[in-house]
Amino acid sequence: MAISGLAGWMNLRGLGAMVDFPDEIYDGRDTLAIVRIENRKSRIPSFLLKVHALDTDLLFNIVERNSVESGALTIRFRGRGKRLLERVHVSSVFPINFFVRRKSVRLRSGFTVFPAPGACDPTDCPGPRESKGENFSSLRGYGGEVATIRGYTGREPMKLIHWRLSARHQELKVKDLTSPAEIPLILDVLSLPGGNLEENLSCGTFLVNQAMRAGRPVGLRLGTRFVAPGTTRPHRLRLLTELAEYGKR
Repeated sequence: MAISGLAGWMNLRGLGAMVDFPDEIYDGRDTLAIVRIENRKSRIPSFLLKVHALDTDLLFNIVERNSVESGALTIRFRGRGKRLLERVHVSSVFPINFFVRRKSVRLRSGFTVFPAPGACDPTDCPGPRESKGENFSSLRGYGGEVATIRGYTGREPMKLIHWRLSARHQELKVKDLTSPAEIPLILDVLSLPGGNLEENLSCGTFLVNQAMRAGRPVGLRLGTRFVAPGTTRPHRLRLLTELAEYGKR
């Protein structure tokens, strides 16, 4: 008993754990979290480890000395907003399946659960149609206005050839077109189609993802707060975070 107790204590000694969450987590949808367990012991491995996190268990048969092993947990969160995972529990039945020994590992891993996307139509929103219209940017593209005329290099689509100028100059000429740039979509959370606030936020999440993945700038109006339009991925995550935390601050 003494030897098994010592072996069990040594098995859990020098262990650390980490949980990595993706940057997009949605209410009510399966999320894949990565659990890493580190054996800091320099001489012996650890065996038959069970990591308990967020009401889910993950098993590791062996973690070699001075090494890190990882595994995936499928988790489904309920409710939007900020969360904090403060600790996980590591247990083992090693060396004999008679006693179960446990230790708690402090983490303090923070993450945000976004509202579940709910398909909706922005044309159902009351108020001014800030979402409609189109203008043109100075970026080169295929759907805007003619910016310049230049020589054909062989890489341009045939539809861009300017046949009249090509005939006049006895060589192929192509049109450089500007890219169409839509007027930014401004979403007023309280005006979105939905029967209640949670449905409005779900609609907003859907529209933010849909518009920005199509390259359209999106901004948010949340009561007295206003977030200016943008198109980058960090900006999209900021908008989703604003929706997740709305009314909870």
